[in-house]
Amino acid sequence: MVNLQLITSKNCWVISKLKADEKFVATNQESMMEAYAYYVENGFGPIAYGVYYNENAVGFVMAEYQNGDREEDFNNGKPYYFLWRMMIDNSYQGKGYGKEALSLLLQEVKKFPNGFADKIFTSVVPENLVATKFYEGFGFVKTGGVNEGEEIMELEI
Repeated sequence: MVNLQLITSKNCWVISKLKADEKFVATNQESMMEAYAYYVENGFGPIAYGVYYNENAVGFVMAEYQNGDREEDFNNGKPYYFLWRMMIDNSYQGKGYGKEALSLLLQEVKKFPNGFADKIFTSVVPENLVATKFYEGFGFVKTGGVNEGEEIMELEI
């Protein structure tokens, strides 16, 4: 059974060792460092989870609530969630863990402490056709927007 566990000092090293195609997604170590730095600088930031199948770490996901007042606003000043990172380790891909993890994440973001939004956005490297197809299969659509060279996709939740 797939479940999400908050990243803590007890599981961060296990999660940091998981690997996916690094030309398309940052390493988990880089993502956790970025989340920490963002939190230190802003007093809030993304929430990171390990993706587990039963008790085995299989992936990583990180998302944030945005109130719509950032420079890179994707939702015309309205609150939204942003899926910063999502990965399933190379050895666990193709087993449905990503779909289950994203479903669980969509339930979790609605519990974030800062507020509620009705859309979630993510960005995808244009050459990553597997990720694009994955998100489209989940109902995400391309917005036509680009952020740091990545295509923006959105999903109404």
